[in-house]
Amino acid sequence: MLPAMTQSAVAPSDRLPVVALDGPGSSGKSSVGAAAAARLGLRFCDTGLLYRAVTFAALRRGIGESDTERLVALVDAIRLEADAAGRYTTVTLDGDDVTAEVHVPEVDAAVSAYARVPALRSALLERQREIAAGGGIVMAGRDIGTVILPDAAVKLYLDAKVAERARRRATERGVAAAGPEAEEILGQLQARDDRDASRAVAPLRPAPGAIVIRTDGNTLETTVDLVVAAIRDGSRLGAVDAAGTSRAGQDRAKTRPARRPPTAPTPIATRVGFVIWTASFVMRFIAGLFTRVRIEGDLTAFPRHGAVLIAANHASNADPVLIGGFLNARLGRPINWMGKREVFEWPFISWLARRGGVHPVERGAADVEAFKTAMRILDGGNILAVFPEGTRSPDGRLQLAKDGVAVLAARSGATIVPIGVGDSDRLWPKGRRMPQRTPSVTVRIGRPFKLADAFAEGAGTIRPDDDPPAADRAGVASRRRSNAAGTDLIMRRIAALLPSRQRGAYGDDPAA
Repeated sequence: MLPAMTQSAVAPSDRLPVVALDGPGSSGKSSVGAAAAARLGLRFCDTGLLYRAVTFAALRRGIGESDTERLVALVDAIRLEADAAGRYTTVTLDGDDVTAEVHVPEVDAAVSAYARVPALRSALLERQREIAAGGGIVMAGRDIGTVILPDAAVKLYLDAKVAERARRRATERGVAAAGPEAEEILGQLQARDDRDASRAVAPLRPAPGAIVIRTDGNTLETTVDLVVAAIRDGSRLGAVDAAGTSRAGQDRAKTRPARRPPTAPTPIATRVGFVIWTASFVMRFIAGLFTRVRIEGDLTAFPRHGAVLIAANHASNADPVLIGGFLNARLGRPINWMGKREVFEWPFISWLARRGGVHPVERGAADVEAFKTAMRILDGGNILAVFPEGTRSPDGRLQLAKDGVAVLAARSGATIVPIGVGDSDRLWPKGRRMPQRTPSVTVRIGRPFKLADAFAEGAGTIRPDDDPPAADRAGVASRRRSNAAGTDLIMRRIAALLPSRQRGAYGDDPAA
């Protein structure tokens, strides 16, 4: 048995998940993984530091990659040291801190060649598993989900185009983006990508069942949000045993269908064209066969220009019909929607959806493309409608909402228009295949507001667009509280527009 690594000062819990985070160089594994782990109270280990440390030691001592025996012997001299938060960030060689030295360009250029040595990978395998054995850790690398921790509860793969990754690395080193040094960095990354993907031992690739998150164009915080959401989604299904295996996760892996390939980009609806006008007319006609729809609220206050985020309750399949069918024509502006990806598997329905302002989202997953599409809609000054609860209410009452609505509102600066759809659960109850006759339903439109302005009106309230450093644990906690507060504010304004029986989780003194 190899000497044990220095363990975290944070006591690990076997009920916390083990997360495998893979990806190529400069895809964001280290910065994103560390920030996500800090937000979730997990330990963090970048296993690439081990390979960098061995490479640095080998170069210093003149040991070539073919000198397997001496190369493997270096492993005993290397340690990763954890700080009080459980982040393995310090590298020591024979007791000396060499953290800065393992990140020099010479190591960048050589590390892939040493990492291909099977005996070295085997020697470091046990080290990495020892660190993860306590549970409650995000472990980043290039073969974590495929080789090191194939039974990890959550498997993620960060990726980005090589040009984007080269730009990030150049920025980290203070190198001019268009100079010869930047070109050299790009060449090194391309060469390493080719070597890592083609090596016989543990080639770089997403693990089976891994969620692939592309980081091109994302801010750090956007990618961290997506990774945190994926970890929460994947780890809530069951306890994790001491070996880092989620039992419920295993069951889900056996039954969950493979993730679908992304559909072609959908156009953003910017005007009420023929398809939207016709679909709205048909929806109004069909709704009229079953009920009388009343539209209440000051439509003249609805913004005629700029980004608008419609936030509504979701008690029935009829809700998009009642909102879109009756508002598109009256507003003169089309509403964009995020719809389940399955809709785009039906040829004719897919054709209508693409021309009707519907955009695919992978439900129950960290769908980076859907998030980027939502931001693109709002950044372009268009209307996006969302159901913050994420799914239909089983009984018509408001359920606790997800914080995504507050994140979208804060980052886009969009005007929020709350809408309460009253009694749609009676029109089309969950579980029924068809609507039933109902005297009336009400679509009540609330007063438009901006989230930042609403918080500014409240003394001492944290603004949702505060941006503390990701490494600042107090700042992370502040961000989570502010996102939750923003979601609560939005949902209470929706609740105020609903009959009292439907206010549910937000029924105590909803805001006017």
